[in-house]
Amino acid sequence: MRRRGFTLIELLVVIAIIALLIGIVLPALGQTRKTAQTLKCLVNMRSMSMASYLYADANDGRLIDVGLSHGGSHGDLEVAWITTLRDYYDSPIVARSPADDSLHWPVEQGGSGIPVQGSSDQLRRTSYGVNNYLTPLSPNKPYDRLYLIPRAHATVQFVIMAYEGRFAGADHTHVENWVNPFLPGVTPKLAALQIQMSAHGGEQEEWDAVSNYSFLDGRAETRTFQAVFQSQTKNMFDPAVANR
Repeated sequence: MRRRGFTLIELLVVIAIIALLIGIVLPALGQTRKTAQTLKCLVNMRSMSMASYLYADANDGRLIDVGLSHGGSHGDLEVAWITTLRDYYDSPIVARSPADDSLHWPVEQGGSGIPVQGSSDQLRRTSYGVNNYLTPLSPNKPYDRLYLIPRAHATVQFVIMAYEGRFAGADHTHVENWVNPFLPGVTPKLAALQIQMSAHGGEQEEWDAVSNYSFLDGRAETRTFQAVFQSQTKNMFDPAVANR
């Protein structure tokens, strides 16, 4: 007896079903990958916060310093936290977020080796940066000692630096520049020049952009930008107003 093959209609139905299944599975796999990246990035930030705490404990409460400048200026790598924290890790410091696809990473680290804006040779050395309120660069009184921070649990320490622009090669923020008293709605756009607000979701320059933030008590959480910064008098960066 002659075996019957598939008709054209049956083949088209099978192809359509396969295409439908692929359309369902691929987005789910993509979301799983993004979730894994977010969690791994949180682990990196928790490790940095814990290493920073150990550094403070061994140095009379002194918080880590910064040394990689923005705008193409190289600064001082020897005093930068990515150097000084190396002795306080159980394993080598992981300075790159798995979600960080900045073109400014060196070629040997999977980047394009493109110098950051304003420089002829400065490259990206870390995905993460320190809240400058916790350094000698603070625009208010120095909060460079752990015991000077009134609410460590509510004060952001590490952020993810912008993937491009003048701060792509820096290891710290300048939060005081995020506010224009005459244009309150411009804050996300100003902050986006320094930090990658959308590293883990949402759109850059928007209040609901999602990124990871770590705090002085060692926690690291995924939050919207608006959850950590609303105004100059209500944010989680300036220790004087954090948690108010």
